[in-house]
Amino acid sequence: MAEDFEARAATWDDDPARLARVRRVADVIRANVPLTGHPVTVELGAGTGMLSRCLAAELGPVTLLDASPAMIAVANRALETAGLGDWATAVTDLATDVPGGPYDLALAQMSLHHMDDVPALLARLHQVMVPGGMVAIADLDHDAVGGYHAKATDFHGYHGFRRDELRGWLEAAGYSGVVFHDAGVVGKEVDGERQDFPLFLALAQA
Repeated sequence: MAEDFEARAATWDDDPARLARVRRVADVIRANVPLTGHPVTVELGAGTGMLSRCLAAELGPVTLLDASPAMIAVANRALETAGLGDWATAVTDLATDVPGGPYDLALAQMSLHHMDDVPALLARLHQVMVPGGMVAIADLDHDAVGGYHAKATDFHGYHGFRRDELRGWLEAAGYSGVVFHDAGVVGKEVDGERQDFPLFLALAQA
């Protein structure tokens, strides 16, 4: 079965391994993206907004977008607790719309591989970016055997991404200066054994 994000939302932030991974991604972003001037930011497939919240001290107003109402509800409570009253959230189908903008910075962390059509999403996102704004995408490297989603029998997304292919999609959508950085691994049990799946951080300029 597919991952049930509605059912898992309440305990999503309780996973120490997930928090460690997101903090690692945040560190790679800090090391490679000039987060000056508190950029107006959107996070795509934000879940509970964990990545943006890890970067909160460097960011300006943030809009968290996710398809799961339960995830957005958890995000709203977390924002209230953190005193981030100038942030916004929205339950959004990114297959049809990227609301708001213009944005100086767009973040996506382990979310694009769940999308049906990433090239189309990147094109829609480009339309709401400030010229010269930055896009930072953290996701799985291509998994040829589909091991990461082996238990998700109705998974219809991407089994990670080939870096050259993602670069081509970004450039076709109008982005430039595409670079990739290694961003650690995500561990998952597959057939009774732990496997580590490598992550990348892709950066591009709108």
